[in-house]
This record gives sequence, structure tokens and C-alpha cells, in this order.
Amino acid sequence: MDVFDSSPKKICLITPGHISTNPRLVKEAIALSSLGMQVHIIFTQYVASQIPFDENILNSHPNWTYDKLDWTGITISSRINRLLGTLLSLLSLSLALKVNRNLFWQVKKAVTSKADLYIAHNLGALPVAAYAAKKNRAKCGFDAEDFHRNETTDELNNEKRKLTIAIENMFIPKVAYLTASSPLISERYTSLYSAEVTTVLNVFPKIRYASKNERAGDVLQLFWFSQTIGPGRGLETIIEAINISKTAVNLHLLGQISHSYAEILISNADLEYCNIEFHKTVSSDDVFRLASKFDVGFAAEPKVPANRDICLTNKLFTYLQSGLAVFASNTSAQKKFFEAHSGIGELYSDEHQLAEFISKYHNNREKLANAKKRSLAFSIDELNWEIESQKFINVIQKNLSA
Repeated sequence: MDVFDSSPKKICLITPGHISTNPRLVKEAIALSSLGMQVHIIFTQYVASQIPFDENILNSHPNWTYDKLDWTGITISSRINRLLGTLLSLLSLSLALKVNRNLFWQVKKAVTSKADLYIAHNLGALPVAAYAAKKNRAKCGFDAEDFHRNETTDELNNEKRKLTIAIENMFIPKVAYLTASSPLISERYTSLYSAEVTTVLNVFPKIRYASKNERAGDVLQLFWFSQTIGPGRGLETIIEAINISKTAVNLHLLGQISHSYAEILISNADLEYCNIEFHKTVSSDDVFRLASKFDVGFAAEPKVPANRDICLTNKLFTYLQSGLAVFASNTSAQKKFFEAHSGIGELYSDEHQLAEFISKYHNNREKLANAKKRSLAFSIDELNWEIESQKFINVIQKNLSA
């Protein structure tokens, strides 16, 4: 006679990087915990300044278990980890090891965790989840936050792209489910693997911060953020648009930036109109508190490589949930999104069109206020994790019960 197993299911979430830079993983872990499931996380820490943010997350969820690898290079043991990982990656013929230098360590920890389901976040975690699931006769899933084969380049003969395609072709057919962060990324993976892909947007739990700058005479407060502030992210276009508009604004940039690139941005700006303020990296919660002080957020994605054209980033949803108007570059994904969510801001094709919008919203504060209210309304009524998480939960429950 079969014995009914009423013990909670154990889910192992895996990422090759920090959990604090992977909000999708953290949101999934919280959702799984809320269902009474055991959560185990396997991750690597390689940036010392990011470790406190990791620790804050773990301390907030003492019921989670985890394995973390120090790869910062600060301690002797972490320097040894770096050396061994780098040598193995260079010398080994294993494709999986070439996309995750800590493959062996992560596989060992994943197998030891004896989970019922392994969830891979980022390409390097995909082989880990597949190997551990096979060893423990469990299931694995993959969250494609990006369209990985075109994440960094569209060049057909690029070696990194060919490696990515090989890894995807080797391991995606082994997963029980696929999720993706935008409808167009889902469409690409569905086409490639004839698989059902569930779109889970990069939204966040509901907040009700409201931007404070509503007075007609105030300087427009513009905002852009990322983990790293660097070239090729649309900032050059933003600054040029401000110069062309001849509208005085404060441009707030949040993230890690080199001294040399900060100097480049400042030198490109017409300082009579464009006052740039740099903000150091903060926790994910504090991003919303900071963003809520501003007026407009930039989703300045390029169209090349293809992943940037079809993705919907957490920037976009951070702005909406902080009650900001959004100025978004006219990519395929953002155009489709704006068609479904009108009134939140403007799509722009180049610096001249963006300059027009900056001037328009500076001069028409009613239009600005309406866009900000519209953004917040969408985030409260539709675009939030409370609603979007149900898609993820349904996928998990379906796979655990099958």
C-alpha cells in the first residue's frame, strides 16, 4: 500500500552569481516559502560590496537554507577558489564548465540538497539543475530572464554565442518547464524548442510610494539605474537629448561607475541644462524609495543585440511601481508593452524625439502628473508580483503534482 507523503516539497534555486542581483530568484523563493515549501539556494559571491545585500536577504528569511561560495578574492580560500575555477574552465573540454566556473561545487551542493525540484536562474545554472535533477530523480526548470543566445551579440560565428546555443540545445530539452521574462522571449524559446513557455514579467510586490515633484516650477527629475553604469546602455542618447532640448533637468544615475566613464558623461553634458547626480548602489528595496522621488524613468534599451530588442527589464517595472512616467526606447518589446499600457509616458526613436518629450513634459506638468498616476495605477491593478506570481505558482504546482 502506498504511503502518502505529507512532508513539504523541497525546492532548490540556483544562480552562478549573487542573490541580491537576481530579484527574480528572490521573488520566486519568497513565493515558494509562502506555500510552505522548503527553500534551498545555491549561489556564488564574487563582488565584495554586494555581500551585505545578500546577507540582508538571507537574514530576512531565516527559514531558507543555502550554500554560498566565496569567490571575491579577498580571503586566501576565495583566491584558491578563483584560481581553480578559472584553470578548470580554461583546460576542461566540458561545455558546462565553460559557462559556470563553479560547476563542480554547485553540482555537489545541489545533489546533496536532495530537492524535489531544481530551478536554474541564468545560463550557468542550467547544467547544474539538470545534473542534480537526473542524479536525484527529480525535476528541473529554467527561468530565461534573457534570450541568452543573443544576449551579448548577434554575430553568427561568435564563439560565446555558439557555446550558449550548444548549452541551450543540450539542457533545455531536459527541463520540465520554462519561464521567460517577456512575451517576445517566450515566443523565441517556444519556436526553438516547441515547448510551452510561461511569461512571468519582471514586476515587484505592490508599493505605494508617490513621486513628490509635482510643482510646476520644479526642475524635472530624471532617473536611470543599473548594477553598472557604462557605455552602450542608452545614456549617451539621453544626455544628447537633454542638450538638444535646452531644458534644465537633474539626471540621476544609480549604479557602479568608473571614474573615467563618469568624466565622459559629464564632459558630454551641457552643464547649463544637464545636472548629473551619481548615486551609489543600494538594496533592491531602497531603489524604490529613491526612484519615488523622481519624475521620469528611462528604459533606454538598444535594438541590438536581439535580446535587448525583445526584453522587458526590471527598470521598466521599477519605474511604474514607483509612480514615474516612463520614456522608453522604441524596441519591439517596449512598443508592444506601451500599446497595451497607454498613457504611462512616451516611446522615442532617437535623441531628437526624446528631446521633444523632455521639453513637453517639463512645460506640461498636468501631462506629467497624469502619466505618473497612470503608471502607479497599472502597478496596483495589474503589474505587480501579487498577481504575476500566480503564473509561477501554477507552473510549480503543476510540475510537482505530475
